[in-house]
Amino acid sequence: MVPGFVRHALRHLLPKATGDRLREFVIARYYAPGMVLRIGVVEYWWGRVWRNRPRLHRLVVHVTDHCNLDCKGCSHFSNIAEPAFADPEQLDREFARLAELMEITEIYLLGGEPLLHPRVAEFARSARRHFPRSKIILLTNGILLPRMGPEFWRALGESRITLMYDDYPIRLQTDLIRERAAEHDVGVELMEHDNEFLKVPIDLEGSQDGADSFARCRTVMNCPTLRDGRLYPCAYIAYIDLFTKRFGIEGLEATDLDSISIFEAGDPYRIMAFLLKPVPWCCHCDFDSAEHYAWGRSACTIDEWTVPPHGGVAPSREASNARG
Repeated sequence: MVPGFVRHALRHLLPKATGDRLREFVIARYYAPGMVLRIGVVEYWWGRVWRNRPRLHRLVVHVTDHCNLDCKGCSHFSNIAEPAFADPEQLDREFARLAELMEITEIYLLGGEPLLHPRVAEFARSARRHFPRSKIILLTNGILLPRMGPEFWRALGESRITLMYDDYPIRLQTDLIRERAAEHDVGVELMEHDNEFLKVPIDLEGSQDGADSFARCRTVMNCPTLRDGRLYPCAYIAYIDLFTKRFGIEGLEATDLDSISIFEAGDPYRIMAFLLKPVPWCCHCDFDSAEHYAWGRSACTIDEWTVPPHGGVAPSREASNARG
């Protein structure tokens, strides 16, 4: 908490409008629940002074880019991704580097659908080896769980991995899944959606206020995402190339200013500072047009991620490809 005498002094020294903006800034950055940082400003500052390793709240890691469920409007673009598998050796090196830099409260191994990876058990063991105190979660849609062999379940149990599967309106062999998990002492959690998903449309023109979008994104999509040795503020930015490739759109590509290298950044607090502020790509997130929608199968058309121009019909995939 900010000491009381500091708050009292600022209230008397600063104009009310300035003080209100400063208060909102501090609350939004350091007190509101977020996926980057969940400690107070003083504790964060004190840790930096004493050269303590910072604590990142959440890290998202793709095991695969593609999926076997084709959900409408997937925020990771997995329903339009070509098959792509993470390299266990490369990710092990990236985990080792991150463990040198910071503590991480929770790590999500997901996709895409992680169970499509033939070496998925190796990712679980690698993550636990480098982060012995973190909560490590394998997030799956659950479809392939009944087919997974003993090595998979042993790896999760021995590595203390939490198995989380989505509550999609599909038929899952829930009793069998929980039976297998219990046999290997694997904790199971259910991610509930209440059959509602959030669409934050992509502004193809980049006309949004990036700082405002970032502030509103704090507990929505702002989950630090690791890809090829770089940290991105969210999966939208990390995997926007899947979207641009599918629909042949130029001008949406993420640049080096939209991510930070975990190998080139020597100071972990530089990484944290990067993740706590908007990046140029944030101007493409249209929160004013955000809407909730019921889960459904994807038609793989661009309107699943965009707002139709002038209230009309969004261009089809074929039209978008022709335009590119």
